[in-house]
Amino acid sequence: MVRALAGLLVGYAFLIVGNGLFQTLIPLRVLQSGASTLVIGLIQSGYYAGFILGAFINRRLIDRIGQHRTFVAFSAAASILALAFGAAESPWTLGFIRLLTGMAFMGLYTSVESWLNGTVENEKRGQVFGLYAAINYLAVGSGQFLLNVGGGSAAHQFSIAAALFAAAVMPVTLMEGWPVKVDDSNLDRVPARSWKESLQEMMVATPLAVPGCILAGFIYSNFYSLMPVYLDRTGFSTHDLATFMGVALIGALLPQFPMGRLSDRIDRRRLVYYTAAISALLSLLLFTLNFRIVTWCATLAYVAVTFTQYGLIVSHVQDRTESHLRVAVSAMLLVLFSLGGMIGPTLASALMTLTGPRGLFLFNALSCVLLALSARRALRLGTETSAAGI
Repeated sequence: MVRALAGLLVGYAFLIVGNGLFQTLIPLRVLQSGASTLVIGLIQSGYYAGFILGAFINRRLIDRIGQHRTFVAFSAAASILALAFGAAESPWTLGFIRLLTGMAFMGLYTSVESWLNGTVENEKRGQVFGLYAAINYLAVGSGQFLLNVGGGSAAHQFSIAAALFAAAVMPVTLMEGWPVKVDDSNLDRVPARSWKESLQEMMVATPLAVPGCILAGFIYSNFYSLMPVYLDRTGFSTHDLATFMGVALIGALLPQFPMGRLSDRIDRRRLVYYTAAISALLSLLLFTLNFRIVTWCATLAYVAVTFTQYGLIVSHVQDRTESHLRVAVSAMLLVLFSLGGMIGPTLASALMTLTGPRGLFLFNALSCVLLALSARRALRLGTETSAAGI
């Protein structure tokens, strides 16, 4: 099974290594042009705005031309956009390119995940998606170390990212097993639901879903988009910055499996509450103490704890979702996460402009407190529902 999907997973690894490099290059490139922190936040928000647009556009494309052609087309588009970003100067142009990049990567992620879902048996799905998650964190962390390649030249580094996006096409096109659309004529049909109806049902069934996904989008996107800005503004060299981001993101892989097992035994809402409270305390520590050793230790702990939260929220929602609604719910959760990812960097960069680079940690602390309160409210509502016998 894994052997049959090896080409796809290797291609995905190339893609994410390139995107790991690209995500960190972008704020550094914009900083070098003399732009303000707020402008960087707005440009980075464009990525998640593209995600939201892609959620509405790309599904029809995938249905029409298939996952394999979608993967090839959007990988080529990502390669072109990486080179375009390295050549552009205007913040408006950079923001538009970032928007298109988000649309391309939404298409890529959707094609890969639907490809995996369509070709893996239920009994093997957990193993394959565990491998998928491991590849994601290892690849995005490894991409950070490529910041030290190319003699620090932005043009060379954007070319490396573009080459990795193009390289992702090769193992996918050379693989033996291409996805075949399953005949679904015998499946039970489910009446279509509008986005509004799906959202209303989700808010009633799982009160944590909407605020949890949006706030997780705040927290995750701020780390990718603005942490490099904080490090650059506080004196980290490019070499130190690359090492810091790489170690932090690879370290995010370590707690995923243990937290997943723990969440099978303890209410996931309770774990979201505890992890969000710990993340808030670590953010306040980073805001208060400006020492490099504190930045290293507290940030590594923060990433290890915080980067489990979205998975816990999604798992909690899926626990309470009927099987025939899971695809639609997954899409809704991703849109909510992307909405948070679009808004978060803009708000955080505005606070950084007012309070200095450490304003990032103040914003993260506020976001984590709101997430903890949302989880606590969901727990209380769940207890009241159980007591009422509903």
